[in-house]
Formats: sequence, C-alpha cells, structure tokens
Amino acid sequence: MNFGSMRSPFGWEANRENMDAAELVSRYNKGERDFREVHLSGLNLWKVNLSEADFSGADLVGVDFSEANLAGVNLSGANLTGTNLRHANLTDAKLILATLRGANLERVELIKANLSQVDLSWANLSQANLSGANLSGANLVDAKMEGLILRGANLKRAKLKSQLQDERIDLAWAIMPDGLIHG
Repeated sequence: MNFGSMRSPFGWEANRENMDAAELVSRYNKGERDFREVHLSGLNLWKVNLSEADFSGADLVGVDFSEANLAGVNLSGANLTGTNLRHANLTDAKLILATLRGANLERVELIKANLSQVDLSWANLSQANLSGANLSGANLVDAKMEGLILRGANLKRAKLKSQLQDERIDLAWAIMPDGLIHG
C-alpha cells in the first residue's frame, strides 16, 4: 500500500509542511493559495494579506493574524486555538468545524462568514461584526461577547451559556438557537 497517496477523511492531502512567515508570504505573493494542513503555530503574520488562501485543516495555534486581510479564506477544520485575530478581515471566510478556543477575535470582521459547528468557547468576540454569519451548531459557551454584532446571523442550535441580552449584543433579525427570529 502506498501511504504517500492516502488522503485525510476530509479529502485533504496530508502535507503537514512547516514553514516560516517569510516563506508563506513569498509563496502567497507568487500566486500560491493552497496551504491545506500546513503547520504555522506561533508565527507572527500581523497585517499580512492572505485573502482567498486555503488553510483547511492547518495547525495555526497561537498565530498572530491581527489586522490581517483574510477575506474569503478557507479555515475549515483548522486549529486556531489561542490565535490573535484582533481587527482582522475574515469577510466571507469559511471556518466550518474550526477550533478557536480562547482566540482573540476582538473587532474582527466576520461578515457573511460560515462558522457552522465552530468552537468559540472562551474566545473574545468583543465588538466583533458577525452580520449575516452562519453560526449554526457553534459553541459559544463562556465566550466574551460584549458589543458583538449578530445582525441577521444564524445561531440555530448554537450553544450559549451566557445571556445574550446582558452583553449589549445587536441581534436584529438573527435566527436564535431555538429557530425563532429575534425582533
């Protein structure tokens, strides 16, 4: 059996390549967008432009993506535990089944992002904009949500421990965990 040609359960090739920030940015600037399952733990990628890149299944634990442009990026199944995404642009990003436990998403733009079944427990979502985002089945237990914008977001089957009203959250037209639309 040829193990080199085996694919992961998600259909991604097992690549687990390590690279530093300079190499990643250089390859991106040359037109490469496929960084599936790459290992980038602890890198400083502050203010970098990686829009439309594919980081599905990647190990991004503790990466500093603050103020980065990650619009349209695919982070599905990625491990972003403890990642700093403060002020990052993740508009239209895919984060399906991603882990963002304890991540800093303060003032992040996740407009129309797909965060279905994402783990945001203990994450800081203060003043983040998730307008029109899909958070169906997401885990938001113990997340800091003060000033969070969830206008038109889908929270169906989301796990919430704290009272949303106590956090000054904008829930206009949001689909709540029970399926009802907030007025």
